Amino acid sequence: MTDWVRAAGVADIEVGGSKLFRHLDKRIALFRTPTGVYAVDNRCPHEGYGLAQGDVKDDLLTCAWHNWKFRLADGTCVFGGEAVRSYPVEVRNGDVLVDITDPAPEVIAPQLFASLLEAIGEVDIGRMARDAARLQRIGTPLTEIVREGMRYGAPRVEYGWNHSLATLTDCLNLATMFEGPLKSLPVLQGLSVVSETEVRRPHRPQPDPIDPVAEYGSIETALAAYPRLVDEEEKEAAEALLRGLIAAGVAPRRIRHALLSAITDHFLGYGHPMIYCQKAFEMLDQIGWHEADTVLSPLVPNMTLSTRYDRLPYMREFLRTWRSSAVDLDELVARQRNGAPLDHVAFHHTVLDGSAEDAFGSLHGALRGGVAVAELIDATSRAAAARFGRFDIDLDVDDTNDWGWLDVTHTLTYTDALRWAWAVDPSPEVLRGLFHAVWFVQWTQRFDARDHALRVASPHPTSDAADVLGAIRSRDVEATEAMVDGYTGDPQALHGVLGQAAAEDNSVAPIMVAHTVKTARAAIVESEALGGIDYGRAPLRAAARFLASPKRERFVYKATLEAIDFVQGRGKGDGEAGA
Repeated sequence: MTDWVRAAGVADIEVGGSKLFRHLDKRIALFRTPTGVYAVDNRCPHEGYGLAQGDVKDDLLTCAWHNWKFRLADGTCVFGGEAVRSYPVEVRNGDVLVDITDPAPEVIAPQLFASLLEAIGEVDIGRMARDAARLQRIGTPLTEIVREGMRYGAPRVEYGWNHSLATLTDCLNLATMFEGPLKSLPVLQGLSVVSETEVRRPHRPQPDPIDPVAEYGSIETALAAYPRLVDEEEKEAAEALLRGLIAAGVAPRRIRHALLSAITDHFLGYGHPMIYCQKAFEMLDQIGWHEADTVLSPLVPNMTLSTRYDRLPYMREFLRTWRSSAVDLDELVARQRNGAPLDHVAFHHTVLDGSAEDAFGSLHGALRGGVAVAELIDATSRAAAARFGRFDIDLDVDDTNDWGWLDVTHTLTYTDALRWAWAVDPSPEVLRGLFHAVWFVQWTQRFDARDHALRVASPHPTSDAADVLGAIRSRDVEATEAMVDGYTGDPQALHGVLGQAAAEDNSVAPIMVAHTVKTARAAIVESEALGGIDYGRAPLRAAARFLASPKRERFVYKATLEAIDFVQGRGKGDGEAGA
């Protein structure tokens, strides 16, 4: 079906001239050349400037602002980036008629997705935003837009999933906090991280899936083999097995348990593999299990190649206590039925201020006493949030040290991932992750400001979440914390403010965008798990403090200092060799 409208009289446009035609929300530039009359969208796809002011030579239109060039016949861009929309034109009885009919969604959507993928590959944020907006306008669900970003990033992650996965997942979840077309804002942040991280990378080699029954004799034996392959860093074999299990139709819960078992064999990669596993399954909940091979396969190289932190000096003191205590994880899970109470004050103090042995003893004792794991995760989450409040912000902007905000944010995001893992798989293997979480929060006390106890500000009452957003934007850390502490308004509005602050352009480097989004999302989930604004205020305050704080985003100066140490024979970790 066509919709022809009169745009102008032929006599109104001289040869070599142009005219702007307005119809509803359309702005169409008309050009008359010796070969005929042409119509294109007046907005240059580069930055939206008017094409009616451009120059035409040999039916080639040049934007006056930035020299992009388009063929008038079909809108093809011959210099610049994307094409401009062209419209069919007919001249009847001296009138210029333009067919303004919009293409059917099923016709235009494939073209827009192809353009979106091209934009991701070129780190063209403007084009990504325009394509996403166009897709939204024709009714495309945001999950389908994110799916394309996932399909672009997954084959290109050279060493397995990185922050691209986590950011895409969290941004898709944060989009629910926005209204109308602005829902695409968080999604665009996620796509930008994928684009900037994976730009121009080739597809990584992937092993073909194997038949798990033919190779291992049974599905059960194959599932049990997966953690061993990861532990032995048999990357190719582990990925081939995982792909084979998916292809064989093994239930998602069984595959998930194999992954979580491998992850908690060690404290892997500063908690990243646990977080990525959570995000992968959350993503599959939204885009469908049929994408499992695409989404889950890149977890394998990330797991197998991740640092085993329990083999480093950091955890030795904690692990010595663990081994000497002969922890029986099966027995501790069985004791869950006892429902014993937890001394929250003592646990909180021990994890925040005690030694590694103290933290272990407090957790182990609580589990042996029958305290529920869910309650201990709650307590660990509150301790992690408190650690944010103690963090010495000056560390992050000091390039002469190795530590910063990102070393602390993982305590909360890892605990949030552990909460998910325990909810879906309350097993002895996942329980190991709680020991890792408690050690993590205890160990990061080294980043506390010395005067943290003196810096607690009085709550500043407000019921307007916009006040909190203003303080975050102003980088007023004290005011931000005080307002969250004194907040009495709608909890969802405060969650929305944190989501908006995370989705805005307050972070530049992809790694910072990723951690900003990830931390805000974890804080919101943890707050709700802890009982909403009344009992879950601590994670919200933690995320707000992080969002408001100044942060180091580029690491050139730090890398220069480290290079000088390197060539002068000073290595990292020299001081911990005997730990």
